[in-house]
Amino acid sequence: MISAYVHPYSNVLNMEVDVRLILPDADGSGRQLPCIYLCHGGSGDEDAWLLYGGVAELADQYRAVFCLVNAADSCFTDMAHGFRYASFIGEELPVIMRQLFKQLSGKREETFIAGLSNGGYGALLIGLAHPETFAAIGAFSAGDKADAKPKAFPAGQMDPRIRLFGQTEIHDTNYSITHLAEVLAASDRPKPRIYHACGGKDPWLDMNHIVRRCFEELACPEYAYQYHQIEEYGHEWAFWREELVRFLVDAAGL
Repeated sequence: MISAYVHPYSNVLNMEVDVRLILPDADGSGRQLPCIYLCHGGSGDEDAWLLYGGVAELADQYRAVFCLVNAADSCFTDMAHGFRYASFIGEELPVIMRQLFKQLSGKREETFIAGLSNGGYGALLIGLAHPETFAAIGAFSAGDKADAKPKAFPAGQMDPRIRLFGQTEIHDTNYSITHLAEVLAASDRPKPRIYHACGGKDPWLDMNHIVRRCFEELACPEYAYQYHQIEEYGHEWAFWREELVRFLVDAAGL
């Protein structure tokens, strides 16, 4: 495994961004490698999947590259009052990474995105909005923020929901996973394969089931939608490590 830490400048964000790339050891074949963009959770950063998710071993096992990007507390959205992380990751970052690392495949069928919790929502949001970029999406413990209940926030700070989504209801906007899925299903754009999983003891299991019902009721065969649930797991790394492997095999086809 090789770990590379870079700070590319983003024209979309107008700043440098912290990105860690986990690459397999060179094997001399010269073959370009599939790349998985991994989104961290709400309290994580670009090192979370490396420290807790086992991607160092997976890079060598599956001969794949993992791109870990820090999107702070944006939920990987184009924030109403903040940075446009969804556009950065969905459009600009893959181009930057392929320029910096010639080992990365430029093929859609070898480019994937996945994430956990807030990052799972972000992976669905980005992948459904940019289906020409990503062939498959992995969403672990990931509900739709349109279904989330408002939370209390410290006095003197902007409501985080307003900062992310603005002041309007978002069920029928591009901040809603079910809305994006329905619009894409009705279009002639390519459809990413969807792998979705949640632990049976996850406190947000009900939100995951809303997303599940949406995809199952759409009955869009191109999504090849899969849902997996392990009853004994909650919102935890042991579950996310297992599900990342299942995603790599069952949806990414590695």
